[in-house]
Amino acid sequence: MKRWSSILFWFSIPFWGYGQDGFINGGPKLAYWQIGQNKEVVIVLHGGPCVQHQYLRPEFDALSKTAKVIYYDQRGCGKSERSNSYTWQDHVTDLKRLIQTLAKDRKVFLAGSSWGSLLAILYTYTHPEDIKGLILSGTVPWNGEEKLYERDSSLAKRPIKVLKGSLGELGIVTRQSPNGQIQQDTVSISREYEMTSGLPAYETSISMISAPKAERLKQIGAPILLFNGTKSVKFDGANEYLKLFPHIEVQTISDAGHDPWLRDPNLFFSISNEFIRNTSK
Repeated sequence: MKRWSSILFWFSIPFWGYGQDGFINGGPKLAYWQIGQNKEVVIVLHGGPCVQHQYLRPEFDALSKTAKVIYYDQRGCGKSERSNSYTWQDHVTDLKRLIQTLAKDRKVFLAGSSWGSLLAILYTYTHPEDIKGLILSGTVPWNGEEKLYERDSSLAKRPIKVLKGSLGELGIVTRQSPNGQIQQDTVSISREYEMTSGLPAYETSISMISAPKAERLKQIGAPILLFNGTKSVKFDGANEYLKLFPHIEVQTISDAGHDPWLRDPNLFFSISNEFIRNTSK
């Protein structure tokens, strides 16, 4: 397989490239986007904490083949309003508000990436009645300890800044050679993102000390599809979740790291769409 290690593919699409559909009212207001008209609903949960949703597009739009896809910027980042509190419980409450507004009386799928996968698990643990299935990627070991979270007064004084960063994977490009043979080339794929630092990102992480201990997650009965990569298996928590969840399917993508959906989008989303179809029967 030929490797084009010096080539960078930038898929960053300007934020205005996707028309915002509106705000979820309440405090704080949450900006959201919708694509597709299918019966099933998938809500995409971005990472960070506090990285706006844009870096997941257009790849996650592929879920619209089987479901209506809903994106939103979590509190404090992107086009959503800031708040004075950013605990994991706040994020669960926000997601409940979004589901009640955009998918009232319906069970939904949650597709979480990185921190978004933790939020998906937290929400399903708290509101199992709302969830039909989970699609998780970029998972990390669970760190809930069921200890009291007490905010340090100095947290509110942390400066809030919007920072730019990037993530990357070695992606696969399929092409036809001049003699008609199909070849796969490896290319470096880089994706830019914007993150809100300070209290919005920090408090979400440290408040996880009050999350349920891992053993309690065994009560989650929803079907789970978990993706990891051969370059992330040592730290992604997949083995831990295999022991915890009774209905889990793990898909390992060769040579992928923390973001397997970026390594091989066609494989990632074909498996994901099949999972949605099968779970919805």
